[in-house]
This record gives sequence, structure tokens and C-alpha cells, in this order.
Amino acid sequence: MKMKLHGFLLIAAILFAGSPVLAQLNIIPLPQKVEEKGTAFVIRPQTKIYFEKGLKPQAELLAAALSPATGFDFLLEESKTATKGIILSTGNSGSANNESYRLAVNKDQIKINGQSSSGVFYGIQTLLQLLPAEVYNKQRQKSVNWEVKGVQIEDAPLYPWRGMMLDVARYFFGKEYVLRFIDMMAMYKMNTLHLHLTDDAGWRLEIKKYPKLTSIGAWRGVGQERTGGYYTQEDIKEMVAYATLRNVDIIPEIELPAHALASIAAYPYLSCTGEQHAVPVQHFISKDIYCVGRESTFEFLADVFKETFALFPSKYIHIGGDEAVYDRWKECPHCQKKKKELGLKEEKELQVYFNQRVQTMVKKYGKTIVGWDEIIEDGLKEKAVGMVWHDPKKAFKAAEAGHFSVMSLTGYCYFDVAESSIPGEIKAATWLPPISLEKVYQLNPMLKGLDEKYRPLILGASATLWSDQFIHGTILQEISLINEDRSEKYFDYLTFPRMSALAEVCWTPVARQSWTDFEKRQSAHYNRYDQAGFGYRLPQPKLIANDKGDKGYTLKLENVVKGAQIRYTTDGTPPNVHSAIYTGPVTVDRLNDFYAITVMNNNQYSLPLFFPEKYEKFKKYGEFVADWSPSKVKGKEFGIFEMNGSGKINGNGSYTLSFWFTEGASRLDIQSVEVFKNGTKIAEDVHEGFTGGTKKDNEYNFDISNYETGAAFTIKAKVRGDISNDSNGVVMIRKK
Repeated sequence: MKMKLHGFLLIAAILFAGSPVLAQLNIIPLPQKVEEKGTAFVIRPQTKIYFEKGLKPQAELLAAALSPATGFDFLLEESKTATKGIILSTGNSGSANNESYRLAVNKDQIKINGQSSSGVFYGIQTLLQLLPAEVYNKQRQKSVNWEVKGVQIEDAPLYPWRGMMLDVARYFFGKEYVLRFIDMMAMYKMNTLHLHLTDDAGWRLEIKKYPKLTSIGAWRGVGQERTGGYYTQEDIKEMVAYATLRNVDIIPEIELPAHALASIAAYPYLSCTGEQHAVPVQHFISKDIYCVGRESTFEFLADVFKETFALFPSKYIHIGGDEAVYDRWKECPHCQKKKKELGLKEEKELQVYFNQRVQTMVKKYGKTIVGWDEIIEDGLKEKAVGMVWHDPKKAFKAAEAGHFSVMSLTGYCYFDVAESSIPGEIKAATWLPPISLEKVYQLNPMLKGLDEKYRPLILGASATLWSDQFIHGTILQEISLINEDRSEKYFDYLTFPRMSALAEVCWTPVARQSWTDFEKRQSAHYNRYDQAGFGYRLPQPKLIANDKGDKGYTLKLENVVKGAQIRYTTDGTPPNVHSAIYTGPVTVDRLNDFYAITVMNNNQYSLPLFFPEKYEKFKKYGEFVADWSPSKVKGKEFGIFEMNGSGKINGNGSYTLSFWFTEGASRLDIQSVEVFKNGTKIAEDVHEGFTGGTKKDNEYNFDISNYETGAAFTIKAKVRGDISNDSNGVVMIRKK
């Protein structure tokens, strides 16, 4: 049987020699038990793939993964008695876990035995990790020895929920990218795709009874600025079938009662006011939410759920439930009447009632509601799943009430946040500190202090890829006329390699998790991404030592990417792919003269390793916000100096913004500071100050009382150079 590739990539890591005790196999996630044993198996043109009854789809996937690069047309045959070749079977995996498997390799056979077809699928992932990286290339790779070393592996996941959330509502990613993203998940045995289908800025699911949801709610902007899209019901069926074959459960999200402006724009009667709105082109959290006092709201949702559940077989439905602002409910006579009928004291209790209604509505379909941790409140009659994002204590409350939890904690799992604050890092969410690869690996879904008896209620973890950065401006927008794929490459960059760290946290026993060992295994994965055509973020070279001696500073680096080079400069200029190759320790007079990058190829290289010294002395005044130079200052005439305050303004409270001169012929005069949230001025401090050889009143104070998660904060200062524009300095911010 000749098999063809159908957009499917199964990717993992290469196997290197090493002690089974030290677990130096480059497999991610690291299996429970690994032992190198026996002789190698070589895949040849005549190699057959045998499968037991019911495993033909898995055999076809394996052939589709192997054929392009090897150039072999694999013969597939159903058999229970085969002893040579690649053999797929079920039962006796060594574990009752449905996703468990055993993988044994010797010179005669590769045998994958899964507890179910899911286990067989994961055994295939590990098999592919034991082959050369070229196996993931879509073109035939000649002169490659397709050898699999002798090994015995027993494996099963630690948690049943190993997830990623893809936000297609704020920015529409087409069907092909969703399929590709499923492949990206499959390479690391991730099994739950949370599809964020609706929000204020877009509705992406075709509901035939309500065509305006997609004719109006799926689009924003006018003329050439019009953008958007949606998935037809046929698209969804294809995506679900594709995911199911790869053991990925797609959980749809219909956000309620807030983040619903796109549907309200389509059907204004769903809101409390009935006013006509447009789908927003800039990010903000709308105060217009579904009216809880009108039965028409629940009739609408019942219809939407009916069509949604006919498309998605998952036992879960995500309802969002976060960031609801109750202003409209407080003013709505229908909502206030309902509040009085129910004997409620606060509008917050109306949301509990809303959730209860929805929970009852979906129960008849056998569905369990999932929501952000705001839904974990008293009163839910049936078990629910809380995705814990901003308040870890909600997991304790959920467990005590018998609810399940999935950890999506902002400090570990929000992949729309950049990995670093290195100059040159891509535009990303800044309301949180950077989340490095190592930070992700530090996540433990079983929170410290949570009673061990509640372990079964902690289902696992899920990372989020929010796309609201696409509606914070136009920097990330596609240029459709040249058919580029910036949005997809951008999400690839945010995903890899952090998803590999999350996968290991969710799969590998805690006792076997080791950052040092993981980092070594991860070093072999970047070439896999290259072969597969996926985007990714390369790490900087690692600094091992910078010893000061009589001749200056001697720097010793480590390359943390297998197959890459380190390129460096010693004159204070950033290096490029043609700079000198690092082969050993380098000595420089001044640390800030040295820069180094990791180079995989001419198109793929890291941000620089360097030694900033300029602003160290100002750290006591808070965090760095911006610096000014002559290009940002007018001489003798006041102008606007604009700064990005997102991430630095990170909650309600009192802040101090301070200006510090560093060099130049002119001091900086400051007349006022204004703070804007999503373009609206919310605070200011007007007084005259200056900073130069001396300073006076160079600190500006303001209060934030209505902070919104994900809001864009801009700071505008009126400044000038007292003599000329020859002024340089730094702006710092601290929260009191």
C-alpha cells in the first residue's frame, strides 16, 4: 500500500548515546522508564509496517510521517503474528493509563504496544524521536542512515490534560494553521486544544440559525482595513477529525457573559441596552455584556450550543466567564428585576445564576463546563473545570467544592508574553514580566500546600496564546497583497520551545524532571523545527564565566543549541551571521564591548548576549520604562515624549515616574506627565521639573484605580532641552 503525506508532521527529538541511569536520551517529554538495550534496527525500503485490527489509521500516520524524507513506500499489513518489521499492537502496555505505551527496539523489530490507539500514537511520537532529524523534512533526504538504536521504553503521562489555547477570536487564524498547530502539539504529546472562538473583537464559528454572527460579528474595520474570517461548519468537522486522529481533543469556547461584543454587534437585543455597536478594531474590555434578565439571551445560547455540540464531540464546553463588568446589569431594569426575584444582593451573584443556567443547559448534552477561575464560586450544582489563571487560591476553593482545575497561571503559561526583555525582542504582551523557557519548566500543576488527596482533581496545565496584540496597533498585521504569513510565524516563535517545557511538566514524573537535563535534550530539537519548517526562538549563548584579570575580562560561553554556532564582536556593535565564530574564551577591555549570538543558519539567529551597564545605577528608582536621546527631544520648545507603560503599570495603586539625565550638553525640562489607557487619559501630574547636572522636582506621581488586564498603557511627557536637543537619559517607574 503506497501512503502519501497529508499535512501531517510528527516531531520529537533525536536519540543520542548515554547512560539509561542519567537519562541522556533527547526525548521530550522524558519517558517514565528508558533503557538502552540490544542492537539497532535500520529502516529500509523493504521494511513493512504491521498493525493489529483497529490500528490501521495509526499505521497510515506512521507511514505518512516516514515516507517523504526516506523516500520509501511502506507496505502496510494487518497481522497479529508478525515478528519482524515495525509492529503496532494494543494491550499489555504495563499501565492502566489509556495513553500509556511500551516501545522496544532490536535488530529485527520495532514494537509499539499501547494500552489503546492513543498509546500507540504516542509510541509513534517517541519512535520518531529516535530517528535522525531529517525524518521531518518534506523532501527526500538521500544518504541518511535511518537507524533506530536498541531501546526499551515504558511510558505514561502524569496528567490527563496537556493543553494549549489558541485565540482565533481577536485575530483570525485560518483552518490550515489550526491543522498545523495540531501537528505542533502532537510532536510533544499535547492532547487538548482550547479554541477561543468568540470575544469582543470577533465571532469565528458558523451558526446557521444566526447568520449575522459571521456576516457581521466575524469582521471588523471598513474598506481596505476590513479584516476577519470564520470557520464554516465543514471546516470544523475537518479540524475535529484531523485532531481526533492525533489524539487531540478540541474544546470550543463560547465566551459569556462578557467578551461578547461581536455577537451583540450582530444581534443588539442580546445586550441590556439594545444599542447598535460595531465590532471593535482596537483592544478593550467592553462593558456591554449579555443581558441576564431576558430569556431571549438563554434562548440564543441554547441554539448556539445545539449547533456547537453537533460539531465538537468533546465532553467539555468552555464558557469563559472572566472579566465581567456589571455596570450594564446595575442599570438594566430586566436584570434588576431578575436580581430581586432571586433574592440576590450583588450583581456578582447574577453571574453565578447565569453560570448555573448554562450548566443546566449543557448537561443534557453530557457536557461539563470549563471556565476561567472566576466561575469557581459557590452555587454551581454540577462539577466544573476551572482554568486557574490569576488567583492560585481558586484551585484550593475548587478542590474543596469537588471541582476540577487546570493550571494556566499567568506567570508560567501566558505564551503571548515575550521570553525576555532583551532589546530587540518581538512585540508581545507586556502587562506581565517575561516568561522564559526555564520559568515554564518550573511550573508544578500540583500547587504547593494543596492536600495530596485532591491530586485527582488537578487535571494538568494549559498555556495560552492570546492574539490581542494584533489589535493593539498595526505592527503585527498581515500584508495581504504579498500573501505573507507573519501572524503564523509570530505564534510559532511564541510557542517554540516553551511548549516543549510545558509538555514535560505535564507528562514526566516530577522526580524525573530536571531543568539541566531538559536543557541538554532541548538543544537537539531546534534542528527538528528547521527540518519541519516551523518557526521558533533560539536561545542566546550561555555565559559560563567573565573573569576580570590584568588584560581585561575573559569571557567563556556555552553553545546551548546542537548544530548551531556562536558568532561574536568585541567593538560594541551587534554581531551578525558573518561575524567571528566563537571557538574559545575571548578577552575584552570592557564588558559592554562584547556581543554574541547563536546562529542556526543565515535566517535563524538569537537575540544578543551583552552586558548593559548604562542604567544599572538607576535601578533603585524602579523599573526601566524608556530612554531619551536627541531624536526624542526638542531644543527650547516643548514636545511630546511618548513611552509604553504596559507591563510597568500592572495593577491599581500609586506610581512614581522619574527622569534621570545621563549625558549631553542640555538638561531635560519636564512640564507634565499624562497617562492613557487604551487611548483615554486616566491620570496626570502637571508641574515643572528638570534633570541635568542638577535636578529639581524630577518625579511625577499618579494613581491607577481602574486597571484592566491586557489594557494598553501609554505615558506622554511634555519635555524639551533647555539649550538644545543634545540630551540623554532614562525614565524609571516604581509602584509605591
